[in-house]
Amino acid sequence: MVLRGNIWPLVFLCLVACEKPAPNSTSGSSDPRRPGEVKLADISRQFLEIEPVGSTSAEGVRSYFGRTAFRPKALSAVTAPFSGRVAEVLVEPGQRVRAGAPLFVLESADVLQARASLEQARLKARLAQEVLARQSEMAKRGVGLEVERFEAEMKAHEADSELKRAERSAALAGPGEGTRVQVRSPTEGIVVAVKVTRGATVPSGGEPLVEIGNPSGLWVVADVPENEISLVSKATKAEVEISALNLNLAGRLAGVAPRSDPETRRTPFYVELERAPADLRAGLLVRVSVFAPGRPGEIWLPVTAVLLKEGGKRIVYIESEPGKFVPREIEVTDQRGGKVRVLKGLQPGERVVMRGALLVDREAEQLL
Repeated sequence: MVLRGNIWPLVFLCLVACEKPAPNSTSGSSDPRRPGEVKLADISRQFLEIEPVGSTSAEGVRSYFGRTAFRPKALSAVTAPFSGRVAEVLVEPGQRVRAGAPLFVLESADVLQARASLEQARLKARLAQEVLARQSEMAKRGVGLEVERFEAEMKAHEADSELKRAERSAALAGPGEGTRVQVRSPTEGIVVAVKVTRGATVPSGGEPLVEIGNPSGLWVVADVPENEISLVSKATKAEVEISALNLNLAGRLAGVAPRSDPETRRTPFYVELERAPADLRAGLLVRVSVFAPGRPGEIWLPVTAVLLKEGGKRIVYIESEPGKFVPREIEVTDQRGGKVRVLKGLQPGERVVMRGALLVDREAEQLL
């Protein structure tokens, strides 16, 4: 009979099965074994990659959940310039608008008063200028009093100041007549929120009624535990995973908030995206991986060294003696880039099966 194909994996599995003792077998005092210990011959051991665990202070990876959001300068809040009733709402959330586009129509008696005050101020300023011109001409001819010319000049100055105030107030109402005014967008962007409905009565300068966001001003806001703030603040780069758009974007740390949330004891930090896609929008859930210098003494293992077993336990195999391997339960976190950080269960110097652990324990499942 001729055997075809690569038979080494089958031979190796057979060797492992033969070398692993039965649960109830007794081998005598000459070969005592620890619970779960596996003994491999040199011919099997050569398929494993075994290395001593070392501590590191090199660059590490930490991952946090966050969201896309508009920068404070990229978000414009539009309030009502006058007290009154909303007659029409002209935009919807998600709509793109240009600078100066009408957002809603407000009906207000204050609008009518502002326009009337402007006309009165214009008339008063014109009359004051006429009086000043007449007094100046009379003073030049020597038939008028200087005090009267000075008084006319002061009244003309006051009328001009009053006209400027009326023009600023009426500018909020825009062109037109009557009690209606169109409230317009101060900038180009996307309508993020509309917080008013037709018929609502609103105060002047109250809560924002419409919010406009600049798409180019989006960034990522995530939260970091207080005990990791110093590490995140030293980050060299970041990577943002957006599952909704199936994207991984490069970014950089823009800053860390100066205060923590008193309830969650977490601190916001901000990431700028190097290239934001056109369909990026605010409010998307993201995962931020921050590449920062690791703490001295941290232990990192490749994911191929960690097995899942017995309902989710993380297991690695330690070579206690040449050819002898014992299982060890560990705790891990910060899974990224093909490695995991070990929180508990290992000490520097211990020899761990970095690759091939599944061949040692065929009942386990690979972690990643």
